[in-house]
Amino acid sequence: MFNKKQLFPLLILAYVFSADCRRSPQEILETAAKNPSIIDKLDLGLGKMGQIPPVLFTFPNLKWLDLRMNELTSLPENTGDWSSLEYLNIYGNDIDKLPDSFQKLPKLKFFFAGNNDFETIPLQLIGTPIEAVYLDSNKIIFNEADVDTVLKITHLEVLDLARNRKIESMPKNLSSLASHPKLRMIIFKETGLKPSQVEAARKLLPKLKLEF
Repeated sequence: MFNKKQLFPLLILAYVFSADCRRSPQEILETAAKNPSIIDKLDLGLGKMGQIPPVLFTFPNLKWLDLRMNELTSLPENTGDWSSLEYLNIYGNDIDKLPDSFQKLPKLKFFFAGNNDFETIPLQLIGTPIEAVYLDSNKIIFNEADVDTVLKITHLEVLDLARNRKIESMPKNLSSLASHPKLRMIIFKETGLKPSQVEAARKLLPKLKLEF
């Protein structure tokens, strides 16, 4: 139990923290822009921005960017200019495709794109060093073309397709994923697949973990 002397500074810290959490993306970016070279992380989630402001491309060392739930319908054509980016979160927007420049991201490893409007696994992931892709709660069917795309994302280790309700069968070329150099897990939780279909897929791909 805290006494009054101990509790007071804790309350002050809680107030400062909560006040900071209420800052708008505009306020966060205005502060960050004063020293752009030292910024490596920006959390702009829940900001209702609607579009990406140009100032976001003025941070040369930006590695971690959270844009979740910002009412975005697209990413800018110059997305590939985020040359230091390793982590990108666009969860909970209305994006259905990626700009071609996405392929030029030289360091991207983690991509969180759940709860958007993707119907296929984006071709623009090919050529990136990406290791984990989260496309849960989208509109993906997971067909033969998607398997071909996954095969070309050569550094991919984890693919999350959970809650894509339109996935109701396994692609005919699923077994080709056995030749993928890095892939070790695909998540199919809460899709339209039946347990028997997943079990059959596990026999085809014994070295790949299929979560269901």
